[in-house]
Amino acid sequence: MAFMKKMMGIGTAFAAAAVLFASFAASASAQTPPFVAYGTGQTAGAVVGAWVGDAACGEATVDADGNWVLNVEAAGDCAPVEGDTISFTVDGVAQNETATYSAGGAPEDVAAGISLTAAEAGAPAPAPTGNGGFAGTTGTSMALVLALGAFAAAMVAGARTATRGR
Repeated sequence: MAFMKKMMGIGTAFAAAAVLFASFAASASAQTPPFVAYGTGQTAGAVVGAWVGDAACGEATVDADGNWVLNVEAAGDCAPVEGDTISFTVDGVAQNETATYSAGGAPEDVAAGISLTAAEAGAPAPAPTGNGGFAGTTGTSMALVLALGAFAAAMVAGARTATRGR
């Protein structure tokens, strides 16, 4: 009888561990590839921003050769969908060129990228909205991971107590 209790305790511990680890696998989600915007001919150190509506959707600093690359993807307030218009700024100044968002997309002129030119002086740049510190918070929170770890430790300790011979 004691052997049967031990085996049941071990089986319960394994079942609890399987359920616990399965919850980690269930929290994984497929990521949508970003629209990659890039271009040349800008002033080194300038900041190129991408906007969808009033939401900031990425920014990049121009390198010493005048090149820039940025990913337009859902983060913070930015939630682009297929067909949305992406507008650009350089150091906060609105640019004439736009692009059409598509997941995993690139500029129409793949070889040259997007050649940005400043819009008329009267055209306002989109207002920076910021992300409130929430950019990159998708996924499993650390508090959940710690709570599940504590639960697993308690289950193992309970299983060891249940299977200990008296």
